Amino acid sequence: MHDLGKANIVFQSKINKELDVIKTQEIPHGFLSAMTTSPEEFKNHIPEADNDDYKAFYTAVYHHHVREDKNGDDIILDFCKEYYNPYIRDFLNDESIKAKVSGINKYLLFRNTGSISGNKYIMSCYDKNEYLHEWQEFVLIKGLLNKFDYTVSAGYTEAEDCSDFTTKYLKTSIENIFQQHGLRQVQEYMRDKCDKNLVVVAPTGMGKTEASLLWLNGEKGFYTLPYVVSSNAIYERIRDRYEYKDVAILHSDSMHYYFEDQVNETDSDGYEKYQKAKLLSQPLTICTVDQLFKFVYKALGTEIFAATLKYSKIIIDEIQAYSPSVIAAIIYGLKIVTDMGGKFAIITATFPPVLGSLMHKYGLMADNQYEYRDFSALSDLKRHWIDIKDGDIEIDRVVEDSYDKKVLVICNTVKKAQQIYKSLTEKTDNVHLLHARFTKEHKRMLENEIIKFSDSENETGIWVTTQLVEASLDIDFDVLYTEMSTADSLLQRMGRCNRKGRYIPDKANIHIYNNANGVGVSRAIYNREIYTCSVECLEKYIGRVMTESDKSEYINKVYCTDEIKDTDYYRDIEKFLAMFKELTPAEYSKSEADEKFRDINSIKIIPDDVYEDNREVISECIDIMHSSDADRREKNDARTKLDSYVISIQLYAYKKYPDGIDRDVIYGSDIHRSCIMYDFNVVDLTGAGLVLGEYERDIFV
Repeated sequence: MHDLGKANIVFQSKINKELDVIKTQEIPHGFLSAMTTSPEEFKNHIPEADNDDYKAFYTAVYHHHVREDKNGDDIILDFCKEYYNPYIRDFLNDESIKAKVSGINKYLLFRNTGSISGNKYIMSCYDKNEYLHEWQEFVLIKGLLNKFDYTVSAGYTEAEDCSDFTTKYLKTSIENIFQQHGLRQVQEYMRDKCDKNLVVVAPTGMGKTEASLLWLNGEKGFYTLPYVVSSNAIYERIRDRYEYKDVAILHSDSMHYYFEDQVNETDSDGYEKYQKAKLLSQPLTICTVDQLFKFVYKALGTEIFAATLKYSKIIIDEIQAYSPSVIAAIIYGLKIVTDMGGKFAIITATFPPVLGSLMHKYGLMADNQYEYRDFSALSDLKRHWIDIKDGDIEIDRVVEDSYDKKVLVICNTVKKAQQIYKSLTEKTDNVHLLHARFTKEHKRMLENEIIKFSDSENETGIWVTTQLVEASLDIDFDVLYTEMSTADSLLQRMGRCNRKGRYIPDKANIHIYNNANGVGVSRAIYNREIYTCSVECLEKYIGRVMTESDKSEYINKVYCTDEIKDTDYYRDIEKFLAMFKELTPAEYSKSEADEKFRDINSIKIIPDDVYEDNREVISECIDIMHSSDADRREKNDARTKLDSYVISIQLYAYKKYPDGIDRDVIYGSDIHRSCIMYDFNVVDLTGAGLVLGEYERDIFV
């Protein structure tokens, strides 16, 4: 039905070499397909359907491809009379079949004029609750239509890969591994509550990851995390430790990840797995949250995500790690998903009370829609003794500890991490640095190396990092030196030290430095009001072991609704929740929704030294990407290889580009060259990465 519109002679002349190409403006085939249907025919197939159901169906077919709808009804009618109606009648051998232009405004929920200011929303009902129902039904129909359409286009016969419903292989594998010592309390709880929506709070090291996988119970699932590095780590953990092969990974860098795995022979066909990941067809997908929840912007082309989540379970790991806009998107998105029939589990070491309050306010507490359980008090681990000082991290103390300990240093900004790294290298050799301003290839090397270092029994030394290591990265250091951050972030950092509770500290192993680095109001990493409250509330725990119950008490006090409701943090969440509720369909494009969700303001660069060292490979990749002889797989592989040399630079602090970045792009790409200094030794995996403000040479005129 959705492709009936392709029977117009203008479209056929483009694909049939025996026909003369008709040079006229074509009406998109989705529009024509919808207009060829009728409510009577629809109800014959689905007797229980009503007029609102038909509107959702009609709109889904009309918009199943994202096309601007700027043509007037008269133009469409003239096109149908000359180029479509006679041919569709012949095709179906039915003289009564024709496109009914009169139904466009009668049955279409909205039209996409291609601009926000010119968007025309046609709504037969003015009750917001009724409108929401119409929109949800449209999302479901169009999302599933797109899913099936994309599947066939990609050359697959099934929209979903084999399910784990019967064998429950992953669940059984986890239970077998834990059989000797038995499942932990949080794991038993989530396994037994697999039919419920859950919010589960449990300290680091209690087995939350496995608990959430048991909750999936072999059903289709999505496991979301805040960072790419933590997504990779969880994916490898599931794939390798539990020998579960029906798992996919999906994030902004997943194509590059699959390419590397294919090169390293971990995965025999990385391209195919990447394609299936994009189709959301695997039984379990590990992904960043931006890959799923962009549908809250109601952009055409994002419906597939909501529709797939309708029959899936979604795990939200460490919800407190997100910005207010993303938290709002998650809350609003979960409301939509649960209304449609999907299920969720929020798992976290810290669950700020304000989030529970907002979930209640916006409908996720109604009719007991989820169960809440906090396991913090059940943990007898005594892992952390904290002290706090004003000023910057003390270099000499870090060096001294590194002689017989694994020392982790976490900074709030890349610039500060580079400064600390430089100071440390002047006093000791055993120092590594990890942050976002390495090429993708080098960052992956460093991520693997820090995990290897953490797992080693006898190695000592220093790793300097940023927030990259906060969430779901399974590393364990002896001592932590960290800049002060907000309470949620600070507790995540503490979870990277003495993670497994190998010893009970009798002196400080968590050294916190209050210097307000990265703290502010606009474009700051941390909100000043919450940062200040986090410092003040921390004072009572200084000079002693901070228990897991203490941590729960601490986060609850900082993020108490009454304390935080007058902050920009709270107001921003409410602002975005209200915006999502009021948005009309097609107000944003898919690319705009992606940019809004990820707050993208960046450019891609290749440092000049990296470019010169790999000039031939880079040129070859660009040639393949633009070759008419290369197939899609070859072009994707070339793009992935090219991206391995790339660094993304945020532009918040710059009106245009930072000095040292060429305004022009490398031919045939979206990547710029840069003469900004890039420091990395591939032999010993040391170096500062990209250092803004310092230059190798002046290469631009």
